[in-house]
Amino acid sequence: MDALIMAAGRGSRLGSHTDDRPKSLIDLGGISPLELQLELLARRGIERAILVTGYRREMVESVARERAAGRLRVEPVWNPFWSVTNVVGSAWMARDELVSPFVYLHADTVFEPSILDDLLGGAGAARLPVDFRPCEPEQMKAAVVDDRITHLSKDLPPERTAGEFIGIGVFEAEALPYVRAGLDAVMADGGLGGYFEAALNHAIDRGLDVRAVPTAGRAWTEIDFEPDLALARTLLPRLLPEPPGATT
Repeated sequence: MDALIMAAGRGSRLGSHTDDRPKSLIDLGGISPLELQLELLARRGIERAILVTGYRREMVESVARERAAGRLRVEPVWNPFWSVTNVVGSAWMARDELVSPFVYLHADTVFEPSILDDLLGGAGAARLPVDFRPCEPEQMKAAVVDDRITHLSKDLPPERTAGEFIGIGVFEAEALPYVRAGLDAVMADGGLGGYFEAALNHAIDRGLDVRAVPTAGRAWTEIDFEPDLALARTLLPRLLPEPPGATT
């Protein structure tokens, strides 16, 4: 299995923290969000990481290769338009690399390793973790019917919102043509500044089986603002990878 890691952005809302590095490389306490992800992927047997880079790409690639050395093959894909595109543009840059089942990750999202374990062990062509709770306006919301995700959008009304999609997922081989077609459709429609979720909605509307996997109270955060960074640093002991089934 591969991984697709979206690591092109800077994270300007974090101010001076990203003057010399992207938010995926901010120190959380001896390790960065990207390094946490690579460490977890290596320990779970993922063989290749497709790393989409943009801001400070040389630094990102160097750190990734050092962390993954001898355990996980890192293959960078550069998005030279990172400053004017959103996630869907970066994902489209890597669409031809999507030839094997893959784990999808935003490089600024940190989470308890057992969330990924549940995704890897789940059923369905695609699995996405959902934090089942009331959402704020800016959060990526999921509509869920009988454990199947039917739509993803920040604009989903409260009566249709089951919870927040946390920005990672697992896609099996049968999902690949749906994902590639969704990326192509969004880009063809001028969606350069859109979200990966728009491509997923295209896929869902055409029959892709996307299952919701509950986060079940486990820790995670997307690092967008100073409070998110403080939370990630506080949560770090719960975010460090352990082998599957390990006890602490």
